Amino acid sequence: MMPTVELSVEAGPPNSVQIQVHAGGKNIALPISPNQAAILGQALLAASVLCDPRCSSVPPGSKISNGRLPAASWRVGAIDHGARPILDVRLVSGAVLSILLTPSSAIECGEQLQMMGRLSLAPESGPKN
Repeated sequence: MMPTVELSVEAGPPNSVQIQVHAGGKNIALPISPNQAAILGQALLAASVLCDPRCSSVPPGSKISNGRLPAASWRVGAIDHGARPILDVRLVSGAVLSILLTPSSAIECGEQLQMMGRLSLAPESGPKN
């Protein structure tokens, strides 16, 4: 049985983050930069998907950095009395990304997704061999 390890993330001094590792009765604080937090966050989200039993297994020792994150579902909503659009994307691993958009970026995102959806459904054109 694996020893119990608890991880948490806390705000550190200005413009920094700390990963708190609790294991074996000890607490270790690992300060990381915002850039390191972004890289680690992407890798952990990719790992949560890759380690899902529905996905094909990854060989032990494989470096996990980033990847395409398959969505299981999505929903849209708003906060601040409808002034701030939100896109929630639930990954197959169960992780949920809540993306806060500006009204104009929500419109542009929706238009781009609509265009990509149409393109992906369109039959291939051109000569067939």
